[in-house]
Amino acid sequence: MTHQNKIGFNDTQIYMTGDSAGGELYAACGLTDNKHQIRHLFPMYAAIDITDTSKTIYHWQYSDYDMDPTDEPFIHARLNKIIYVNNVIRLLYPGIENVENLLISPVYSHDFSKFPDITIIEAEFDYYLQSNKYFAPKLRQAGKNVEEVFYKGMDHGFLDRSGSCNQSEDLLQLIASEINNN
Repeated sequence: MTHQNKIGFNDTQIYMTGDSAGGELYAACGLTDNKHQIRHLFPMYAAIDITDTSKTIYHWQYSDYDMDPTDEPFIHARLNKIIYVNNVIRLLYPGIENVENLLISPVYSHDFSKFPDITIIEAEFDYYLQSNKYFAPKLRQAGKNVEEVFYKGMDHGFLDRSGSCNQSEDLLQLIASEINNN
């Protein structure tokens, strides 16, 4: 990076965050960080697996979510929305026959040698919760520092409710605190 001294930029102190597809981008950056410039990642309900639900290596299923029967129709609708979006997203990769490509669905990666420390932010009723729960132990087994933060009662995209949702505010404070303390 040019002019980093002028702006006080330290290229070994990069912190990255993103939600949903932006959270997936963190993984691609972490997997390809040859210079180890990224210090910490904060993916929020990251879309790290867009394979068909019936083909996931962790066997995605509704029964893995602890739902009150009265809330089940609403939660299923929220989960189904993401399933539908994944079906559409897969159409955006016409030249790639395998969406298990690690830069598209990082959950299938096995080489974490370039990967930095990570705080995985999860929502209780997020479609991607199961892939993130599968991913975290893989990172730990590779010797990576992994923290998981779980927001009960939340679903995919809850950061968008910042200002009206205490969990969103808490999440932003968590990230700011982690950056300020390092």
